[in-house]
Amino acid sequence: MTVRKNQRGRWMIDACIPMPDGSVVRVREVSPVQSKRGAAKYEQQVRTEVLNGTRGKKGARPVPTLASFSTEFLDTYATNNNRPSTVREKRRALGRGLLDELGHLRLDRIGIREVEAFKARRKNDGVGPKTINEELAILSKILGYAEETGDLTTRPPKIRRLKVPKPDFDFLDFDEAERLEKAAALAPQPWCAMIPTALWTGLRLGELRALKWDDVDLEARRLHVRRAADDKNELHPPKSGKPRIIELPRKAVAVLKEHRHLRGNFVFCHEDGSRLRNRDCESKSTAEKHDGPLVKVCRKAGLRRFGWHGLRHSYASHLMMKGASLAEVQALLGHGSLSMTMRYAHLSPNARRAAAELLDEEPPKRRTDDAEEEGPRG
Repeated sequence: MTVRKNQRGRWMIDACIPMPDGSVVRVREVSPVQSKRGAAKYEQQVRTEVLNGTRGKKGARPVPTLASFSTEFLDTYATNNNRPSTVREKRRALGRGLLDELGHLRLDRIGIREVEAFKARRKNDGVGPKTINEELAILSKILGYAEETGDLTTRPPKIRRLKVPKPDFDFLDFDEAERLEKAAALAPQPWCAMIPTALWTGLRLGELRALKWDDVDLEARRLHVRRAADDKNELHPPKSGKPRIIELPRKAVAVLKEHRHLRGNFVFCHEDGSRLRNRDCESKSTAEKHDGPLVKVCRKAGLRRFGWHGLRHSYASHLMMKGASLAEVQALLGHGSLSMTMRYAHLSPNARRAAAELLDEEPPKRRTDDAEEEGPRG
């Protein structure tokens, strides 16, 4: 077999390549892509280079493969410029299929055809366009970084993303929100305070888990969002990278005053004061026995299954329906761009009313040139 695992469990190639002059070149080495498919494609590349006489040529700096350069990209550029959770997401995205399909290729061999073929294969595997676009975004970033470092001397291909339908979002209407608030009031600590606070502030789950009492000013009725807890329960700046201030409604102040505890610095925590983890808050599966705290409260309120991010959508939707401006909602949610907030624009009565009132305005007067205004000469 030309592709096999060695004694250490590493995928390798062991190829005997017949040359035009009758000689045979044997190549035995570990594949840079550690999967059977990746090793097979790397073996094809090696055969081509041996037959073309380009393998092992000295002189110009060798162009790395996507697999080898992606490691450098993650360990240097991504680690220096992204949050640890984002680096982990990129590592997972690379491992989903990108390296298996393209990892064996040198960076300068990744062109439009290779990218389009990758997209087609992923679509045929049933992968959604949003996931494919995430993988294409990482590929584009890697190739761009390689061009900056000089590892890629040719211009990277223009990578076209797939069209993704605008995602629908679910939110609670005002009656459903009131039912959730009443059911949450009967829930145990810390959920009796954490659930309504999420609904009334729009904080992300990681921001709720990282919220400290020092961040909350109950007298001034505001809180500061300075950090967020990631999936490893490590604290980092919020998703936008910038802190923000959220004004609290009076009912949120009342709930937080009643919730005030001396168990530790974190507002929402375990009985010993330790920080909540993701798995403490989320449902493990759709099975009722694995319901998380929020889904349990939703069931008691007679509501559908609902997630923490749905409470954030509900907060933004309620603000828009009560007349808040897009800029105000953007600032309160901590969105990096207004385009992210635009998904709620259709809920704004002010925007709809302003559009309708355009039809009541007087039509503009027709402009006339000087000759018409002065009349005929003579």
